Amino acid sequence: MVETSLTSEPPFCDTFERISIDTFPIWALGKEISKEDGIDAMKKYMTSRFWFTYRRNFSPIGGTGPSTDQYWGCMLRCAQMLLGEVLLRRHIGRHFEWDIEKTSDVYEKILQMFFDEKDALYSIHQIAQMGVSEGKEVSEWFGPNTAAQVIKKLTIFDDWSNIAVHVALDNILVKQDALTMATTYPSEDAVKLIMENGLVEKHYTSTVPANGTEWRPLLLMIPLRLGLTSINSCYLSAIQEFFKLPQCVGIIGGKPNLAHYFVGIAGTKLFYLDPHHCRPKTSKFFVEKEQQQQSSGDSTPEKVEKIDDNGFHELEDLEPLPSQTSDVYTKMNDSTYHCQMMQWMEYDSIDPSLALALFCETREEFENLCDELQKTTLTASNPPMFEFLEKRPKYLPKFEPYTGVSMKIEMKEFDDIGAANSKIDEDFEVLDVSVEDAETESGIPQFLSRRISKKFQEIGK
Repeated sequence: MVETSLTSEPPFCDTFERISIDTFPIWALGKEISKEDGIDAMKKYMTSRFWFTYRRNFSPIGGTGPSTDQYWGCMLRCAQMLLGEVLLRRHIGRHFEWDIEKTSDVYEKILQMFFDEKDALYSIHQIAQMGVSEGKEVSEWFGPNTAAQVIKKLTIFDDWSNIAVHVALDNILVKQDALTMATTYPSEDAVKLIMENGLVEKHYTSTVPANGTEWRPLLLMIPLRLGLTSINSCYLSAIQEFFKLPQCVGIIGGKPNLAHYFVGIAGTKLFYLDPHHCRPKTSKFFVEKEQQQQSSGDSTPEKVEKIDDNGFHELEDLEPLPSQTSDVYTKMNDSTYHCQMMQWMEYDSIDPSLALALFCETREEFENLCDELQKTTLTASNPPMFEFLEKRPKYLPKFEPYTGVSMKIEMKEFDDIGAANSKIDEDFEVLDVSVEDAETESGIPQFLSRRISKKFQEIGK
């Protein structure tokens, strides 16, 4: 509590007050919560979403960088929360409900992808270093557009999820471009990561025809600026319609220097998850494996890894969950990844720079989304939040879908050549913390460059 006060961040004790909502229904990520359901239903829904916050004492980013993301990592954590929601829908289903008494192999696999470890694909380490390719130094604040671009690049390495990410720039969503992205697979020489060890292990090989005929689950990211210094009130009805869409997976935005992940709306109140609370990293340590000792008769206790977090029990006194991802006795405490509190802010308090996110599991969902955007969401405000076009206009450069880092000797380009040269990130506070050798001359983040070099050494053997 004292720590949050000293950092000028919203103290969590303020969120324990009873929240009175007199406007129903509440719309949360496409789910309707009626007055009959009550506010407790919304609290349960928010608790079920992944909640990623600042952490400290993790291994230095890049080997020599910061060991905490406090003060600078809030948008990166919001990106994690958004990705977490997408992966839950991809692998478990829409509107996942968390149960403290239960877990599953798939759920734990998803959560482990976000641990603060350098080899976890969606860790703070990977997101921060991938941001270097977007011109952001490690420990520099991300805007919504940068976060969207980093999400696009990191998901290329996720074979398991196989998600295509399309970032619609210049306030224009071109249907043809999104379809191209969703039906284009990474090239055969695109570098891929194996989740079990985090190493570059193989090229991506696909049985899908080169022209692309199979649908890949599509995440649409639409960075917008809906006003000059504050969000324009004319867009309120459009934001309300946005949260009604079944494909809605939230908004990343917030206030200057304070990023939030917005998950619902009731009238003029937007519900959000807040990453601004710093806790120790989820650490691994050893405990005795009593079950195996008893079955084998071995008098020497064997040790296995256990995951725990001892810095949040004051707020959440929850028991750790038994892990089901191994045949040995382990425990995973995931209680600190689910928020037991509910927060909201008024619409007119939100910064105008934000990014809408929509997830289409199938092509049918995408077609339905395009119809609904034109019928309700975009017509709800004047002017509309963004422009929807069937085909790419001639005045824009040719769209070329991002397919990953080419595993070629030159490796000169890491940027999306299909992206317009425009930046819509706002001027937030930037901490001047540099990391030596955070980026190689080729523009590839150091962590990926080292792995590629290692792969070439293995091939040479």
